[in-house]
Amino acid sequence: MRPVEKFESPRINGREKIYKRHNLARVDLESNLGSYCSYCEVFSSDLEVEHVISQYQDPSLKCSWDNFLLACGRCNGRDNKSAKAVDIHAMHFPHRNNTFFSFKYLEGGHVCVNPSLQGASAIAAEAMLNLVGLDKFPGNTKYAKHNNNDTRWNHRRVAWELAVKYLPDFESGRLSAEDIVSFALQRGFFSVWYAVYHQHRTVREQLIQSFRGTATCCFSAVNYDPVPRNPDNMEDPV
Repeated sequence: MRPVEKFESPRINGREKIYKRHNLARVDLESNLGSYCSYCEVFSSDLEVEHVISQYQDPSLKCSWDNFLLACGRCNGRDNKSAKAVDIHAMHFPHRNNTFFSFKYLEGGHVCVNPSLQGASAIAAEAMLNLVGLDKFPGNTKYAKHNNNDTRWNHRRVAWELAVKYLPDFESGRLSAEDIVSFALQRGFFSVWYAVYHQHRTVREQLIQSFRGTATCCFSAVNYDPVPRNPDNMEDPV
């Protein structure tokens, strides 16, 4: 899950911008984060302004910029995040943690909690996975009522196969890092492309710099490997 950096609340004539309805923040959010779901990372022209903490859990945050992210209808749907209760301190969120550390992206469109995480970090990553159902795929017995219409795994699979398809052309010099990132920007799935090209520093660098709103603090400025976002938190440095 791509870690992102939220701007401070937009301002008009020096004053903090007030949103009378939460969906009016969409243009500002896309300017900040690009047109990508904050959770599954799909590129979409039809994203929703979603409440990190639902308006039912805390009505006072209904129109708060700090409580907004962008989400696709599936991640924010009733069978996934929607109005579920959220403990923001016990879950990994892309604007607060290095969520690239939280998960592993695998061939076939599968996502799982990063097996190297332990303790509170592993628990918080698992909580986010369950919140948005990123590990829903046909045959996963974890979801007894799995909705076969949930095809997010398949979109990731297609992106993975496309990234792998272009890998030989990149390694032979027929395609540049800029070419690879251009393909990625058109489809989304930052984490898929980063995983496939993890051995290629130039592609990692271009992905981080080109996907609008990516939290650069979550990656080393030397080799662009992921680094903890909250290193002072001994319990959960992710």
